[in-house]
Amino acid sequence: MAAMTEEVGNDEQERMPLLPITLERTVNACANHDLDNKTVFVCSYPKSGTTWMQNVVFQLCSSGKVPLDHISNFCPFFENDKTWEYPPGVPQALVAEKYRECHKKLGWRIFNTHLWWNMMPKGGNARYIYVVRDARDVCCSFYHHLSHQSPQDGGYEGTLDEFVDDWCDGNIAFGDWPSHLNSWLSRKATNLNTASVDERILVVSFEDMKENLKKVVARVAVHIGIEIKDERLEEILPFLSFSYMKQKINKFEPKSVEWVDKGDGFSFMRKGKRGDSKTLFSSRHESKFQELFRKKSIPECCKAFVSDGMYM
Repeated sequence: MAAMTEEVGNDEQERMPLLPITLERTVNACANHDLDNKTVFVCSYPKSGTTWMQNVVFQLCSSGKVPLDHISNFCPFFENDKTWEYPPGVPQALVAEKYRECHKKLGWRIFNTHLWWNMMPKGGNARYIYVVRDARDVCCSFYHHLSHQSPQDGGYEGTLDEFVDDWCDGNIAFGDWPSHLNSWLSRKATNLNTASVDERILVVSFEDMKENLKKVVARVAVHIGIEIKDERLEEILPFLSFSYMKQKINKFEPKSVEWVDKGDGFSFMRKGKRGDSKTLFSSRHESKFQELFRKKSIPECCKAFVSDGMYM
């Protein structure tokens, strides 16, 4: 199983399980962080396309002028203890110096996070991009991810059956999928374009990125206030492809945790496919998913992400 810590979440009845790399003081540092109009958060439930969107935002903000050594240096994991420093005599936690230096070089402050909306800082005119993905594909990818993550960092040591049960019951890091969506999205919204609970949040889907990446990148640029010509968009698209990112895995595999080599050829950038979960889950797992979707409501605009229609 995975070791976890906990922190207050959506309301008094719900709590978000967190990885061991996140202490309570880190959650407080996140909530109280000062923001400006050059701060961008890439937000998601894990394995929804987070790293992909991090690369999109970096490529837009860098304008091709800042070389990428590793995405985590320019877009660190917000709720990682190592992201923060607590200098003596300074009343508020600071982002670690190495990240401040990278942000200064870039001219933008980018973070990625899996926290709920109500756990996030909201001052200033920061921008948030929330990425959603098909529920079963998320669960499938998260299982592969956590089963290759070191136990001391919250890796999962149980079976697939146990993981599906824990995932549906909200006992995996970052809680259950419906609660995460309900934190960021309006439950009555019927369209992802108007689904966010705050105008500073842009909602996009992994599936839309697969279908028309250029269109999504253009929307992200507008949302964060970057003017980009069509020619420049065409120039950066090759650097946003899944094949490029998998080839350059040393630039994208997270540094916030340690990984376990099981000799099975696992790669953090696995397949980047839609519907891959169909090859993994059984009818028993599907029954568990359906039980979750009956028990916990999700935003109207996300109903397609829990139906077989996404695989057609």
